[in-house]
Amino acid sequence: MRLEQGGERGGSRAWALGFLLGLAACGSEAPTDGAPFSPVATVEVATLQPEPLRNVVEIPGQLESEHTVWVRSEIEGIIGSIEFDEGQEVEAEQILFRLRDDEQTARLREAEAELALAEEVHRRTQKLANQNVSSAAQLDRARAERGIARARVELARVQLERTRIPAPFTGVLGARAVSIGERVGEETQLVQLDSLDRLQLVFSLPEVAVGIVQPGAPVRIRVAPYPEERFDGEVFFVSPTLDPLGRRMVLKAWIPNPDGRLRPGLFATIEAEIERREDALIVPETAVVHDVDGIYVWRVGDDDAAERVPVVVGLHVDGRVEVREGLQAGDEIVTAGTHKLQEGAAIERATPPPPAHAMGGGEPETGS
Repeated sequence: MRLEQGGERGGSRAWALGFLLGLAACGSEAPTDGAPFSPVATVEVATLQPEPLRNVVEIPGQLESEHTVWVRSEIEGIIGSIEFDEGQEVEAEQILFRLRDDEQTARLREAEAELALAEEVHRRTQKLANQNVSSAAQLDRARAERGIARARVELARVQLERTRIPAPFTGVLGARAVSIGERVGEETQLVQLDSLDRLQLVFSLPEVAVGIVQPGAPVRIRVAPYPEERFDGEVFFVSPTLDPLGRRMVLKAWIPNPDGRLRPGLFATIEAEIERREDALIVPETAVVHDVDGIYVWRVGDDDAAERVPVVVGLHVDGRVEVREGLQAGDEIVTAGTHKLQEGAAIERATPPPPAHAMGGGEPETGS
């Protein structure tokens, strides 16, 4: 009896297993009508619209004075007076220092006296020559001595003038390096003078930028003391040669500084616009696919079918990419869900296509 019961149970189990396997086999059968399997992919899409694009690079640079000089004396002497305050703005030719000039003043008076005598001798000799009493040689000698005396007066005046040390140009003075009563020579630094009405911005670019930046190109900078402000300028110098070691070329730009807020020596971050396009086509990076065949995007084609479109990309714009070839304004592209697609797959839009400004709007900039 136990064996029979066991046999009945085994038969029941075999029958159930066969039934389940039959169901599985029926469920795995392909459709009998021969239609291809074509799933619908739900993806996000957007419509391309032209928008302005600026290619802006950020470069370190430094501000320098248009003119900067250490004021020095042309002659050796002793500081007699100082005619300015440290940090003062001065005009060109304004006297900054005076040296003691007793010796130079005395020499000028001596030269002027000698000139007066030479003038009188020449006058008398001329009179006698007119009366045929003095020879032509005596008149020539008197005329030469008068010329020498005049030259000595001019030389004495120059020496006296050199005891007054003026500002060579309009600018702002730094801290003076000498005091009254100090003996100075031709190499002694007296005070530094900087022109601040406009500053030179000095920076460099790699050799790949040769031919891109030209004189007249606009630049915009920011500096640490005023982090929220921007100061505009213009390139005025592009080096004709490159540094053979760093393979970089030096550029300079004028930065107006009418209120004197910027100072020479400040480091600046330069936002240089090297390229601008008014009708660029820009797509999200998520829309661009890379594989062994190249770069492409998925476009929504006829009957909402996926089309693989090879593209040529350009600038990268903060998570977006410029498409230079392959697409045109009005094309509807897949921006998210590209991994779900294959050529000809049916597309179902996850959301309605966003308006043009949803692609970023405004005026995107590139940076480096």
